[in-house]
Amino acid sequence: MEPNAANADEVRSEEQVEHLVTDISRIIRAAQPEKRAGLKELAETLLHEEVATIADEAPEAQRAPQRPRRMNPLAPGILLMILGLGLMLIIPLIGVTLAVIGLILVVWGGVISGLRKGAA
Repeated sequence: MEPNAANADEVRSEEQVEHLVTDISRIIRAAQPEKRAGLKELAETLLHEEVATIADEAPEAQRAPQRPRRMNPLAPGILLMILGLGLMLIIPLIGVTLAVIGLILVVWGGVISGLRKGAA
């Protein structure tokens, strides 16, 4: 599209919006006085909801492809180790199992962190 054609489309869109707003305000003014506040609130609510849905819809070209974040098992491993050590006092078998799983995750997370820092 040429710049002039784009500007003409934009002006035409603005004129249509102005025309619609004029129509809505004319209808609200023509209503009975006790119903005007309700109609005004209804118009505002409907317009706000419609515009909110339009703003949420971004074109596919504008959306940047997001890389899925890889989770490092270091933090959950530390949590499981602490939980397991605490449970060892109450339920030894489950506590030891959770602590061992946590230790494995901590080692795995440490290796992943070391490899990432080494590659960078």
